[in-house]
Amino acid sequence: MPMSLRAERALQVDKMKIKRFKFRPIAIVVASFVIVIFAGAGLLCIPAAVRSGEPDFLIALFSATSATCVTGHTVIDPYTYFTGFGQAVMLILIQIGGLGFITIISLFMLYMKKDVTLSDRKLAMQSAGGLKMNGLKELLKYIFIGTFSLEFIGAVLLCVSFIPEYGWGLGIWQAVFTSVSSFCNAGFSLTGANGGYSLAGYASDPLFMIVVMALITIGGLGFYVWYDVVKNRFRPSRYSLHTKVVLISTGCILAVAWALFMAFEWNNEGTIGGMNAADKVINSLFFAVTPRTAGHYTVDMNYFTDGSYLLTNLLMFVGGSPGSTAGGVKTTTFVVLLMTMIAACRREKQVRIFKRGVEQEDEVNSVTVAMLYVIAIVLSVFIICGVDGGTPYQSDYGDWTTVVNGAEVPNVVNFKNVLFEVISAISATGLTMGITAELSVLSKVILILLMFFGRVGGYTLILVFSETRRPPAITRLPEHIMIG
Repeated sequence: MPMSLRAERALQVDKMKIKRFKFRPIAIVVASFVIVIFAGAGLLCIPAAVRSGEPDFLIALFSATSATCVTGHTVIDPYTYFTGFGQAVMLILIQIGGLGFITIISLFMLYMKKDVTLSDRKLAMQSAGGLKMNGLKELLKYIFIGTFSLEFIGAVLLCVSFIPEYGWGLGIWQAVFTSVSSFCNAGFSLTGANGGYSLAGYASDPLFMIVVMALITIGGLGFYVWYDVVKNRFRPSRYSLHTKVVLISTGCILAVAWALFMAFEWNNEGTIGGMNAADKVINSLFFAVTPRTAGHYTVDMNYFTDGSYLLTNLLMFVGGSPGSTAGGVKTTTFVVLLMTMIAACRREKQVRIFKRGVEQEDEVNSVTVAMLYVIAIVLSVFIICGVDGGTPYQSDYGDWTTVVNGAEVPNVVNFKNVLFEVISAISATGLTMGITAELSVLSKVILILLMFFGRVGGYTLILVFSETRRPPAITRLPEHIMIG
């Protein structure tokens, strides 16, 4: 009898241990990205994936991370380095990264499985970016139908520009790859087939530019926003507070950035100064759209004015919207921070947006996310500048020098382009000044970690380790600290 009691107690202890170490839904979402990245890196290490037949693991890992995290950073040209098989792997990784591996699995799980647990639904909700578990099945359906429909339409329209230049086979492949990459805010392109860089050869093609900008913008709004807009049949009065904040903040940021880019770059011969007025206008809008967080570019950003450089960094830092294919701290975080500051200046106890109060937890989370990004950026810039500062590099346009005030200045790794590269990586943007390929192994590993951090989200990673922690049992006596 005593032995049976001991056995029973031992079994209970084992069950408690299993329960304690059971993966939480948010941890599974993070783990899914890690699994996809290493699976993709493994496929890109196959000799058949590389034109030379001699794959490099670091390049494969960097490319797989960049594709899965829909960043767009590269240390090689995807077309000239990868074979058709390697490019197809990259495309699949971009699509999985944009939708989220768990989102894909969740759709099949919810439709094929009769008994779906609450934990399964929570996992699907966190992966898809939903706010409520109600209507989750319908939300996932909208995500897949909307994604593939928009990517198909985008590819058809892009064929108009690609097929005359590349022919039917390669032209259609270019259109499909660019459409998926743009919608998922990845920023990869295969224009290296004609010796081009990113979308520089299409700066004067209005249809091409408009299609790409539309795909980037829609992809960066967030899956829940689409669902809310379609469900309420385009009636703004019925939209949730989240949808209203996303749509209005996105519109305002794009409008202000568009106007500022035109002001900064209109007469800059290094960027759009030599274009006609119509091309200047549409390229300025393109500059405003791509940092949120697509990674496509049409000019060498080494020639940006200081105003455009700073504005691009700010746009990359803010990024797109939650539950979307975009990165950054997100538009909603920026809005909550801004409104919290305004409320504090007015000595108001509650933050209000559109006659609705904001949860105090959301205010704390916004500050947490912003500070996590700032700390990660500062530490990364310190390390990369210390390791690679002063290293010469060749821009994506083949230049070893940049003309500054009429004089040619050698391109070297410095604080300015390191800060740009780091913000681009952590915001999952992929815009570059061309220094990535020249960086040391340590710096490239840091960029890999930043891309993962940016795609998964800093606050999500914190939750993975803190979700099981119990709140303190004792509440301490509060005391004021002088601020400012």
